[in-house]
Amino acid sequence: QLLDSCLHAEGIQIFIGQESGYRILDDISVVTAPYMLNNKVVGVLGIIGPTRMAYERVIPIVDVTAKLLGSALNARK
Repeated sequence: QLLDSCLHAEGIQIFIGQESGYRILDDISVVTAPYMLNNKVVGVLGIIGPTRMAYERVIPIVDVTAKLLGSALNARK
C-alpha cells in the first residue's frame, strides 16, 4: 500500500520509521521514486534500509535508477 501511494506522488518520497504510518515499518526507512513509460507513471522503485542509512548517497541512487529504468522502458518502443 505504501508503494501504491507513491505512484501518485511526484519525485522522491522518503519515509523514516513511523512516518510511513505502517507499524511494521517503524524501525526502517523507505526511499522511493516513480518511473515512467510514455510520460505516465507505471511503477515505483524503492530502497528499504535502516533508519540511519546514508540518505545523501541513497536518494540520488534511487532517483537516477528510476530515471534510467524509465529511459530503458521508453527506448523499447
